Amino acid sequence: MTDDGEGARRDMPADESVLPSVAPSPSFVRKHGGRLWRWSLFALVMVFVVTRGRSLWLRDGDAIRAAEWDGRWLFAAAGAYALGWLPSVWFWRKMMKRLGGQLSYLDTARAYYCGHLGKYVPGKASVVVIRAALIKQRGYRAAPAALTVTYETLVLMGAGLAVAVALGPWLIRDAETETLPDWVRSAAAIPWLAPLTVVVLCALLLPAVSWLFSVVAEKMTPPELLESQERVRFEPSLLASGLLAFVAGWFLHGLSLGCTLRAVTGQPFDITNWPVWTAATSLATSVGFLAIFAPGGLGVREGLLFESLSIQPGISASQAIVAAVFLRLVWFVTEIVVAGVLYYAVRGREIKH
Repeated sequence: MTDDGEGARRDMPADESVLPSVAPSPSFVRKHGGRLWRWSLFALVMVFVVTRGRSLWLRDGDAIRAAEWDGRWLFAAAGAYALGWLPSVWFWRKMMKRLGGQLSYLDTARAYYCGHLGKYVPGKASVVVIRAALIKQRGYRAAPAALTVTYETLVLMGAGLAVAVALGPWLIRDAETETLPDWVRSAAAIPWLAPLTVVVLCALLLPAVSWLFSVVAEKMTPPELLESQERVRFEPSLLASGLLAFVAGWFLHGLSLGCTLRAVTGQPFDITNWPVWTAATSLATSVGFLAIFAPGGLGVREGLLFESLSIQPGISASQAIVAAVFLRLVWFVTEIVVAGVLYYAVRGREIKH
């Protein structure tokens, strides 16, 4: 027989203080809150860039309609862009050989170009995952492969910012500089000063930057791809070779922009503008990479290209907008085509040790 008091207590609603908590866990909030923040920031940037592009287009009127397009130059732009990554492939292979990996150039190129497609996933970590997985298929450990991917990316983008600063005077030399500070206009009047300063600073800071990039690469590599005992510190001489190689790569990417401008403007191809194209490309791409919320730097890169090109003599605002959009399309299609060809053409090769 049950006591009435006990039965009554069983029928009473449970005390709220002992009910299981339904509040979201801190990890849930961090994960989804961060994702919401990234996508919100990306949306704001896209709205700003589209609004800015629209205002430039309206200001320029119908100038784009007078341009004589030549699509053949877009193929030249694609070729220059694809070739521009070969120095990166060489440097990445050199780093992996430094850690004991004996990989063929084709195997390395396959993983490198396929990994490009991962940059369109917010956060940039997918690039590391794809390249490390493809290298692992060739018998190389995923941990050093992932670590070297991160280090190579840091050196590449660092070189891009250095190139942009060094070539900055060419970018603004003939542009509308009235609104710029006096010291900027004075520096632009002496074009060789910026490159010389950049070279001297790189030489002086090489050991510290090499150590810093090694530490940051280790921190940025996904934990599941990094062995706990990995403590790799790359030599300054290795960093120096990478910087020199990437300068060539950035100039090829700048050439890609020049070919794209020729295609959409119909103006004569003037090779003397190569420093301008390279400065605009390296600046837009490097800053776009730093915007981790934007897949592939989408929006950020285009916005910087709008501004960099629209102030150049002979390039209208509408032409700058069309060139930036077509450059994105050409590069994206090139990445898909080259990655697809290498993935299927090289995958049957024997593993090399």
